[in-house]
Formats: sequence, C-alpha cells, structure tokens
Amino acid sequence: MLRDDMRYAAARRDDGVRKISRLTWRAGAAGVICSAVIAVAFGHHAEARPAGPARPASGTIVIPAQPPAPAQGAGQVSSGAS
Repeated sequence: MLRDDMRYAAARRDDGVRKISRLTWRAGAAGVICSAVIAVAFGHHAEARPAGPARPASGTIVIPAQPPAPAQGAGQVSSGAS
C-alpha cells in the first residue's frame, strides 16, 4: 500500500513539474516576443526620416566649437527659501 502511495505521489509531482516547466517556457517565449516587438517599434522610427545635408542626423551629439564661458556674478545661488 505504501508503495502505491509513493508511485502516485511521484507521478503527481512529475505532472506538476511538467506543468510548471511548460508554463515557464511559454512565459519566456512571450517575453522574447514582446521584447522583439518593442525593439522593432522603437527602432523603426529612428531610421524612418533621412537626415538633411545641413543638419546632423537625428540622435547624434553635436559638440560646440568652444566650451561655454564661465558665469558672471557672486558664484552663490540661493533658491529663495531661507
């Protein structure tokens, strides 16, 4: 009798592990698909508009010819609250 209970318990455990494994794989696949859809949705718009000859391409960093000048004044900033 004890042996039958152990077989039944082992079979139930194996069924549960299979269900969890299947659910985990499905959730992982859904995550990969959603990530791909988001990447395509956001990545497509950056290439949609060609850059003009006078303007740099969208998303590029423009470095100014000279650094900004130091600010004039006392050098202490107050927010207005005392």
